[in-house]
Amino acid sequence: MNQITISQIANAFVPAKEINDAKLFAGRQAQVNDALFALNTDGSNIAIIGGRGIGKSSLARQIINIGQGNNELLSKLGIYHDSKLDYLTIYFACGNNIKSINDLLIRLLTTRDCLLEWIYDIPTAITELGKIQSGVDIGIAKLGADSASEKTSVSAIQTHDVDVIFQNIISEILKSKIAKNGVLIVIDEFDQIENPQGFAKLLKSLATNTPGLKFCIVGVAQDIQYLMKEHGSSDRLFAGSVISLPSMTSDELNEIISNAENTIEKHIQFNDNARTRLVELANGHPYIVHLIGKQALKTAYLEPKYELDSKFIDETLKEIAEKEADPVLEGRYKKAVASSYQREGVLKSLVSVIQKDGEILTTDAYKVAIEYDIDNPSQYVGHLISEEYGAELIKLRERYYRFKDSLFTTYVKARPWLTSSK
Repeated sequence: MNQITISQIANAFVPAKEINDAKLFAGRQAQVNDALFALNTDGSNIAIIGGRGIGKSSLARQIINIGQGNNELLSKLGIYHDSKLDYLTIYFACGNNIKSINDLLIRLLTTRDCLLEWIYDIPTAITELGKIQSGVDIGIAKLGADSASEKTSVSAIQTHDVDVIFQNIISEILKSKIAKNGVLIVIDEFDQIENPQGFAKLLKSLATNTPGLKFCIVGVAQDIQYLMKEHGSSDRLFAGSVISLPSMTSDELNEIISNAENTIEKHIQFNDNARTRLVELANGHPYIVHLIGKQALKTAYLEPKYELDSKFIDETLKEIAEKEADPVLEGRYKKAVASSYQREGVLKSLVSVIQKDGEILTTDAYKVAIEYDIDNPSQYVGHLISEEYGAELIKLRERYYRFKDSLFTTYVKARPWLTSSK
């Protein structure tokens, strides 16, 4: 057996980034097949929707690979394909500094890793870009910088003009025949855009005037519903290409574990009990498998330990909580609990009785809370819907509630208790 490196161990599971390598991508055959047809459909944009930690960004990366002519995943999944696509592909992840669609368009045009490097090769596109440069207050060192601290705000040019400039530049890129199938722009974290108003209208205009451009937006279902309401014909622009990612099956989650084991030549393995426990804790979320798996391999490598069991997985969970391996989820958990055993008990009770449709009947939760010796649990349900405790719970109607984030509920189920009843 070859010597296994720290790098191999550290990258067998990757909770912090999307899966780009087809060999590490697990499951999702139906969704990849839908994406392939959408990429081959003229005038169709793509939307990937689903909860946090469910694998949207990883699927988006695979769509980029397929769009660039890499059919490795299609072959791996046994999906029939008869050609290689040739798109100029652009990936952009929105952050909280993208306030509007205007900001998004300017970033796409002026960021080095997006359209800027292609614009430089086309004189007519450079001329159009000059209109942005002269009409926008740019709070960056130079045009084309890609720092997260960049700030852009429209001043001398009108909002409509940014749309037109973007459309003109895309037209020039398409005319240059850089890629046979056109331009594919993937917008990840679309739900981070503070005000997406105008995007549906823009898509409609681009579909008419630049038919070689295709967008893939990655977000949550509400984003698509908003677009549909904003513009009457928006539904046609995503017809048959809204890809909804459900929770992963046990087989798909097990494939993630097998992929990780293979990358380290099975130097460390998860036995059947460990796999069962890990899949149970993940509750359909690949992110949780990656989060726990990464910490488990790190600990096992340092001990060393070569076969991991369910007890080891549970010990790893405690490590994750103590070390705040996911500071965002851990921070939300601590804000909801706020050092109260009663509130933590009600939180645990609520997630233990979630129905298949995601709804929670408090009558069921209160029975569990009583087993934890919690008096007046309804008081703590009231806390959990308030902003003071993170507003993780949403009231639907009398006695029925829902958590706003399924990844958080999975974390609540998996995390060891923070408080004590004593």
